[in-house]
Amino acid sequence: MKALVLYGSRWGGTVAVAQKIGQTLTMEGYKVDIADAKKAPKDIQSYDLFVIGSGMRADKWTKEALEFLDCNSTLLRTKITALFVSCQMADRPEPEVREKAKKQYLQDTADCFALKPVAFGFFGGYLDFKHSHGLIVDVMVLVNRKSLRKNGLDTTKVHDTRDWSSIEAWSKKIAKAAL
Repeated sequence: MKALVLYGSRWGGTVAVAQKIGQTLTMEGYKVDIADAKKAPKDIQSYDLFVIGSGMRADKWTKEALEFLDCNSTLLRTKITALFVSCQMADRPEPEVREKAKKQYLQDTADCFALKPVAFGFFGGYLDFKHSHGLIVDVMVLVNRKSLRKNGLDTTKVHDTRDWSSIEAWSKKIAKAAL
């Protein structure tokens, strides 16, 4: 079977998640292509499985990942799909906050395009404040640095909460569901 793992990423953290998913699907016997949504393949008819995801910022998927879903939703409805996000909300200690974000980021996105994914992946995120996240975010971080630290987010350190074993287990689940 042939799979496309397509991702949208703003700062690179979701790239590694997509690569791990692709690596796992390959180990499970799939022929896998991994693509940045900015350079999405045009001819996608031959794929049996689509795993589509995005990093999150301000509760939004990347524009390019959403455009892919929009442009290809008719075909995707006839194929096996799975959706994932990589974000800091997956790390929140409050279960109700995590569940609300998971529904908003995954189920609501699937509903928007009338998709019925076999699985939703809700993974931790990656933040490195040494790199610019755009003028507005950078200014917000500077202004709110004390508040962020008080809430446990030290902007002088890299925050990587992606759980590779969970991502691999989820990918294996998709591989089996798609057969």
